[in-house]
Amino acid sequence: MMPGVFDGLRVLDLSWGIAGPIASMILVDNGADVTRIEPPEGDPFAVQSGYRVWHRGKRSARLDLHSDSDRSVFFALATQADIVLDSFSPGTMSALGIDHTQLSARNPRVITCSITGYGEEGRDRDRPAFDALVAARTGLLYDQKGRRGTPMEYILGRPGPLPEFDGPDGMVRGANRSGPVFPRTPWPSVGAAYLATLGIAGALRAREVTGTGQRVTTSLLQGALAAVTLNWQKVERPDAPLYWMWPLDARAIEGIFECADGRWVHHWTLRPNWVLRAAEGDDPSSAAVDFSYRGDPDRVSMEDDGLLQGIIQYPDLAAAFKKFPAEAWVKAAEGVGFGVSLIRSPAEALSDPFFIADGCVAEVDDPEVGPIRHAGQLLDFSSTPGAVRGHSPSSGEHTHAVRTEAAAALDAAETPDHDVPPKASQPGVDALAYPLAGVRVLDLGLGVAGPFTGRMLADLGADVVKVNALYDSFWNGTHMGLGINRGKRSISLDLKDEQGKAILHRLIAQADVVTTNWRPGAAARLGIDYQSLRQQFPRLIFCNTRGYEKGPRSALPGTDQNAAALTGTEWEDGACDAGNPPLWSRSNMGDTGNALLAAIAITSALYHRDRTGEGQEVATAIVNAGLLHTSYAWVHADGSPGDYHHVDGDQVGFSAFYRMYRAADDRWLFVAALSEHDQKLVVDVTGAAVSESDDAVDGALARALAERFASESASTWAGRLERAGVPAEVVDEEYCRTLFDDPEARQRDLIAQTWSGSVGRFEDPGLLVRVTPGGGIVRRGPCMCGEHTREILLEHGFTNEEVDCLAAAGIVLDAPVEVPPGA
Repeated sequence: MMPGVFDGLRVLDLSWGIAGPIASMILVDNGADVTRIEPPEGDPFAVQSGYRVWHRGKRSARLDLHSDSDRSVFFALATQADIVLDSFSPGTMSALGIDHTQLSARNPRVITCSITGYGEEGRDRDRPAFDALVAARTGLLYDQKGRRGTPMEYILGRPGPLPEFDGPDGMVRGANRSGPVFPRTPWPSVGAAYLATLGIAGALRAREVTGTGQRVTTSLLQGALAAVTLNWQKVERPDAPLYWMWPLDARAIEGIFECADGRWVHHWTLRPNWVLRAAEGDDPSSAAVDFSYRGDPDRVSMEDDGLLQGIIQYPDLAAAFKKFPAEAWVKAAEGVGFGVSLIRSPAEALSDPFFIADGCVAEVDDPEVGPIRHAGQLLDFSSTPGAVRGHSPSSGEHTHAVRTEAAAALDAAETPDHDVPPKASQPGVDALAYPLAGVRVLDLGLGVAGPFTGRMLADLGADVVKVNALYDSFWNGTHMGLGINRGKRSISLDLKDEQGKAILHRLIAQADVVTTNWRPGAAARLGIDYQSLRQQFPRLIFCNTRGYEKGPRSALPGTDQNAAALTGTEWEDGACDAGNPPLWSRSNMGDTGNALLAAIAITSALYHRDRTGEGQEVATAIVNAGLLHTSYAWVHADGSPGDYHHVDGDQVGFSAFYRMYRAADDRWLFVAALSEHDQKLVVDVTGAAVSESDDAVDGALARALAERFASESASTWAGRLERAGVPAEVVDEEYCRTLFDDPEARQRDLIAQTWSGSVGRFEDPGLLVRVTPGGGIVRRGPCMCGEHTREILLEHGFTNEEVDCLAAAGIVLDAPVEVPPGA
């Protein structure tokens, strides 16, 4: 194997659950030597099906960190470690004497990363940190089907446009009931995994520049905020033109339809007239079009008239899709370049020959169950390619070898090699203000999946220049356009004009990173693909992300929705195995997950460049993010599913002791009693009449508990369970409202307040991962199209007179925005 981008790094992984294991999986896939440190009795969460995937390629050792002797072993390992990762509750590492202060005293270059439930400070720091409980406490379970009017309107206490209309008759997504729903995807943990990995990559870059170790912190709370970061906004002028969009509205149709064969497809973006014309004949492929994907005159508006159009046309569209089998619709859409994807189970996704050929699905020989397939390598590096490096180890399999290494490290510490000086910082650099300080990024991304990459890099301190087309004012003014462009500056160019292309090339000459998400061939036509640029700019990091795998689907329009369909996310989140329709979760992280993977790859490539001077091309795909989201799933080599939990048909949870219950006040309570001790306490506290508690009677037990919980309010039961020590939370529908008025959330930078030229005061989720000592920054509010054109051109050697001429000729848009004092 070629060396991965993290080749030579040693990682001690003390994490368990979901977020930490996924983060260290990405590290080991890309070359790091990861050793899991488990307690003597083994990992308490080892029953998770995902462990067979997330721990591939790692080693496992059992140590008792409460004993002096094993703690000495750990310290010996930590003196040679680059990264120590944990997911303990706040204060645990300190109590064990192995927190960042203690470790950095022995190893000044060590990077520590802690993933907690709610952060290391604040009133919720000690609340139970189970994924479902964080999703309940934050109200994320109410965001799965969308909120009526959109979350932005709900946060403001307004009904949103067209309050007199309900959703279409007959439209059911997931469980056919109102209230919160439990998705299969653990969104808080998935978000935290992305954030932790990005933070670690930023810390590695900062350490390479400064020579000193770093401290990375994030939480499941911040992971939950990452999942809804474009949905939860509070603005001064919510009725500003363009701002409101309907896709997050609970009443909106999102393009999921059942076909003649009983299979479901996701059609996005919606082309109602094409669908209705295609259904008129005997074959949907007979409906030709004479316009491009983006030039469709019948494309549904994203404003309130589009919401109404969808509500009115839904019955006709549902009947149209029912006329032909799913594959016929998929083939017809491919023929005209539209997006229609078969909604598949994870098992079907993991058997996709195109995914397997791409490498985003990998096959390994598991010593317990034989050959299996699961999510594969999710990041592409041209010079430092990663790979899945083996199966998951058995618990404690490498304990003897790890103890031997620790003993050797102790011996080496007693006889230091004076000929090898400690690695110093780069000349003249003792500290960085931010992990990506001094890095300039040109963001040519489209939609959400591209530009959100730049937002995350800006939060880490990069100077991100958004390159807009002249007509981008529409998208930049929407709630999504505002969210993805926070922290950036905008220059607006006509790239169809030769002078516009020449300006872009001058910008590239001073850039460290160019990031796009264009379809194959588009960058080459402008002469800005990596092959065209690498000789002239050998230190350049070039990123182009895709919708799909590298294969026959590459030229199709790639969207969050289509990827969620193909990778099994919608299948599992809707509980399709229980007979439900699929569900596109409004907290789905297809686009934003792609962007976070891209940000991880870019930041890792910058770390590699600082070590070697070598630039490279990096990439990922929206389907890669989808495969990460369903990475708890694996299949046998024959395609039969492995053993993993499915959500029940009512979408309340996994079992009687890990699910929601409706209380007497019509609020919901989530109980997460995983241990036998906690399960007995639940029965004792509720007084539920049960005779057994094994799996065979789980349904009867759930019914008995549901009857008891329905007798009193959710808060009453939550108080009783908390006093007994049982992990439980009330599902808080109002959390997204109260968050914006919470002084503690602002003090902890969970909410950022900036200013936008279109909506005025702009508030949204703030800094989601911290890398200290530098930290992160929200430099400015969302950029408007062409807002900084003149400023950027002057920085690149143009004169004011030249800018005036370019603007007059329509080659650039010079549209400065006057920011009020103090905004």
